[in-house]
Amino acid sequence: MEFPSLGDQCQNQSCNQIDFLPLQCKCGKTYCREHFNEHCLSGDCPLAPEPREVKFQSDDKIYKCSESGCKKGNLHEMLCNKCSKHFCIEHRFHPSCPEIDDETMAIKIEQLEAPRRQFREANKHLEDKITENIRKALQSSAKVKTASKIHLMRIKQKALGPKSVPVGNRVYFAVKKPLNLDPKPVTVVKNVDDINNLKNVESALNPDLKDTVPVFISSKWSLGRAIDSICDTCNVVNNNNKTGETKLRLFRQLDGYCVSPGEMDVVISELLEKQVLLEGDKLVIEYVSRNVLCDLGDCTQIFLSNIE
Repeated sequence: MEFPSLGDQCQNQSCNQIDFLPLQCKCGKTYCREHFNEHCLSGDCPLAPEPREVKFQSDDKIYKCSESGCKKGNLHEMLCNKCSKHFCIEHRFHPSCPEIDDETMAIKIEQLEAPRRQFREANKHLEDKITENIRKALQSSAKVKTASKIHLMRIKQKALGPKSVPVGNRVYFAVKKPLNLDPKPVTVVKNVDDINNLKNVESALNPDLKDTVPVFISSKWSLGRAIDSICDTCNVVNNNNKTGETKLRLFRQLDGYCVSPGEMDVVISELLEKQVLLEGDKLVIEYVSRNVLCDLGDCTQIFLSNIE
């Protein structure tokens, strides 16, 4: 035993265990917690302390909501002015009170909802203002890095993804979901030299996050696993691992470029190193015909024909 002088032996004959935090009765006997309670309740020792009833302090008492089926509780009592019953915040203006008519109920609910509506409107106005400021800053070479950082911070604030992904491995994107399950028209480019003639690509990112879902994935994952995770996070139907007429692929919103259409085992960190993907990018996940993917050559690339 490493600490022979630490603790004491329980004097209950059926126990005799060493307890490192023993309890001693006024009669001089020492017990473990379990047998100390038995000793006090037995009534054999006149010096043993009497058990005390546990009483809630005023701050510790839980007030249960009076609404039928509601299991919420509050630390502070909130009584209805009409029926003097306690209700939680959600059921504060409850229709069960016989002294509240429909008109009064509507007024009360409006008073409750008005601040929430004003907050949503103010938040939307603020988001639009930030988006516009970032867009202006991206036009200045001196402010591009700062604007890009702010854009990435906005995505990180609301990003969703598996909590099991270590923070140090997380990379963040804004993803636009498909509107339906139909395969989208794509442009197939077999000659790399023809890519530059395909369309004029904007040089700056689009900071508008409207209609996108901020997500994070692991830089250690393969592209296939990343697509699976994005589908789980965004509630997108994913049949990539099943036989079907369509497959999901990831596209850059900036130019419609499909990220590695034929190789799903490429690692996300490799795509970031080669700048195929940039953290904070707006991406589009869309359905593509399986026949298109089956006919791809080694140097063939595909682009979304219509980017909204």
